[in-house]
Amino acid sequence: MKRIEQNGDLIALIIDTAADFKPGVHFISDPAWPLQIGLLAHRGGHSIPAHRHFERENAGKTMTQEFLLVVSGEMEVDFYDAEGSLFRSETLLPGQALLQIRGGHGFRFPASSQVLELKIGPYLGLDQDKQFIEQAVTKS
Repeated sequence: MKRIEQNGDLIALIIDTAADFKPGVHFISDPAWPLQIGLLAHRGGHSIPAHRHFERENAGKTMTQEFLLVVSGEMEVDFYDAEGSLFRSETLLPGQALLQIRGGHGFRFPASSQVLELKIGPYLGLDQDKQFIEQAVTKS
C-alpha cells in the first residue's frame, strides 16, 4: 500500500489488489473516517454469518471520501493539498485502487478505461458536490 502524504497529512492511499491482501480481515481506514475500507482474504469454505448493520444518525458535517478501483485501462491522478497546490502525481493500473481521504484530485485517462467509484451520498448536484481548483494545470 502506498501512502500519499503532504506536510504530515495523509491525503490518500493507493491499494494494490495483487499485493496488499493478507489472510483475514484488515481495515485500512481510520475508524473515525466516514468511508470504511476493509481488505478481506478468506480461504475456500469460509463463511460470514448473515447479518445487517444498524442505522446511524449523521452527526453533522462529514468530509467526502472517495474510493476508485481501476478495472481496466489506466488512470493518472494529480493530488492537490488543502490550498489547491499540486504536489504529486501517480498512475494507477488495473487492480489498483485509490482511497482519497482529504485534499483534491484530478484525473486523466490516457487509454479507454473502466473505473468503479464509491463515495458517500446523498448526491446533491454538481454545485454542492465539487469545488473546482482554479490553479490546476493539466499535464499533457
